[in-house]
Amino acid sequence: MRIRVQKFKSGERYVFLVGEDGVPDFWVTHYVTQRLRMTKAQRTIVQYLRDIKHFRRWELLNGRDVIEEISNGKVLSLNDIDSLKEHCAYQVEALMEKPIGKVTDMGKFYLSKAKDKPTVSQRQYKTRVKRVADFLHVIGQERVKSKPLAAKLFEELEQMKKRLIDGLPKTRLNRPYVDRTGITDGAFEDFVAVSKPDSEYNPFKEPVVRLRNYLIIRIFYETGLRCSELLALRISDIGTETDSPKLVIERRHDSKDDPRSIEPTAKTLGREVFISKGLRDLLYSYVKRQRRLTNGAKKHPFIFVTHKEKKGSYQTGEPLTNRTISNVFKCLRGVNPERFAYITSHAYRHFFNDRLSAHIDEMNKMTREQVNRLELEGRTEEAKQLANENTVTEQRELEIRAELNGHSALSSGQYYLKRTAKKNATSIREKMHDLLKHKIEGS
Repeated sequence: MRIRVQKFKSGERYVFLVGEDGVPDFWVTHYVTQRLRMTKAQRTIVQYLRDIKHFRRWELLNGRDVIEEISNGKVLSLNDIDSLKEHCAYQVEALMEKPIGKVTDMGKFYLSKAKDKPTVSQRQYKTRVKRVADFLHVIGQERVKSKPLAAKLFEELEQMKKRLIDGLPKTRLNRPYVDRTGITDGAFEDFVAVSKPDSEYNPFKEPVVRLRNYLIIRIFYETGLRCSELLALRISDIGTETDSPKLVIERRHDSKDDPRSIEPTAKTLGREVFISKGLRDLLYSYVKRQRRLTNGAKKHPFIFVTHKEKKGSYQTGEPLTNRTISNVFKCLRGVNPERFAYITSHAYRHFFNDRLSAHIDEMNKMTREQVNRLELEGRTEEAKQLANENTVTEQRELEIRAELNGHSALSSGQYYLKRTAKKNATSIREKMHDLLKHKIEGS
């Protein structure tokens, strides 16, 4: 079993789970079409199929065909459910290929007998069980809807789904908070400094790769873009304004111009993000000089491409993928593993929002000082007007954050306030501790 992405002439991508014979699994394809295609992004559908593939391995281990059994009026028993949920807790590495003679059937697996079987995280376990439960419930209903006892079987399928989900860890499934307060002050700037093309600590050898990687880090630093948004940037997205340089973020799903099977698409809304003139000039320099010498780059419009030096010119030129970005950050973290341990492309998005919070706090502080001055001078009405016009309220802050981050819902901005709140709480706690320590030592 393997997951295959098919790109059609229209630019549309479709994700399949195919068997050893290369034929797509009918019911999995039906599930993707009816349940996932209209609401889920391509990368999310791939993750769903990985979890369904894991379930298929449980079937192979136990010699079962659950969908066929449901069609015959038999749903999973309590013992089956316990076994399946235990299986969902294991990583793929816990499932070993089962050789038959001199030939290995890649579809056959057995569970490792090792005492310490590698398991997935609590969040991944919960996600996997829920996705498998939804797949069995949806396809199970499809198989039995025309049966004479359809109503009874529908009820049993509901009970089966409930039993699968019951008892799962009480963790938040979507967008868990990750504590990044371990990133010390100045680490983000130091990370950018290490990535500079002329840095003695830069781990990359080729000058063109050094420049490209520096531009990538610099964009994350200045804009807080998502990785998918950066990968989807085109040359035409670099603004031409002299005084207000910016990048244009657009949603271009199912692009014909994108040769990548897994298409990076903007998760958030389209918008314009401002960048420094220095970054804009460096981007133009990279596009006009280094990228232009890369043969394969002429076949597509995306800014950042792969580079491989050969016979005096740069070859390859495919648009970058998420894996390349991850490798760039991994290599740069290796320069100072302790200081850069938690720095990722998404950490820069949090850093951007931290700076935004600090800037808003400073603006409100200046407004309060001006309001206090006016009140002391007896200019009460002017003070009220100044406060109303210049104070950034929580509602207004969420609106600003939504505009800069491309959020469609104001509530999305609440997530990025957590690290700032935690950082402030930590600072207050340290000051309280220092005060108590001073009093104790003084006494």
